[in-house]
Amino acid sequence: MTTSKLNQLNHAHFEHKLWRNELELVAQEATFFLKTLDEYKTKTISQSRDSLMVAEFVKQFHHFQRLTKRLLEELSVIEKEVAQGVKEDNILDGEQRKDRAYLNDEMKYFESDYRETKFSFRKFIATYEPAPSLN
Repeated sequence: MTTSKLNQLNHAHFEHKLWRNELELVAQEATFFLKTLDEYKTKTISQSRDSLMVAEFVKQFHHFQRLTKRLLEELSVIEKEVAQGVKEDNILDGEQRKDRAYLNDEMKYFESDYRETKFSFRKFIATYEPAPSLN
């Protein structure tokens, strides 16, 4: 195996590891955020706008859970293809490069979209004021 191919393989392995760790973290965060939103739903929400925001965040975090699962599955397929390529001394051929480029684009979009949603969620939680109790 040439030094160039070995460097490409190391880079791909490192990038895949980063993606996997990020996706697993998002899955854990989304579960936590959904539990937090569930607690908000059980409390009286002062305004219908808040109720709509909670419902929208629930929808978005469920979307991220599904998307995370799909991206992890795609990553596993690509990792298996790369491993098979190593066995056959055909590392990161044209098709594998296209698959990785596609997943790279998907991850960039995913990261950006998730970061925006998470920022909006944190802002909502920070400014949320529960309705006064009726005691």
